[in-house]
Amino acid sequence: MRILRGLTSRLLPCGCIVGVYETYEGEVVTLLDDREPACKNPEHANGNQIPALAGLEQRDSARRSSQK
Repeated sequence: MRILRGLTSRLLPCGCIVGVYETYEGEVVTLLDDREPACKNPEHANGNQIPALAGLEQRDSARRSSQK
């Protein structure tokens, strides 16, 4: 996966920070950018894709498209 550009970032309830990115293939992905040291979720490792936020990405993408 090659990242074209960053779209936004979010702070998760556990304190980790995720970035939402667009790939060269046009896919929108969410990657963990910074792990909170106190986070107990073993899936939260820097660079991991966070699929649970996929619905938010699609909704945000649709909202941006309707604002143009």
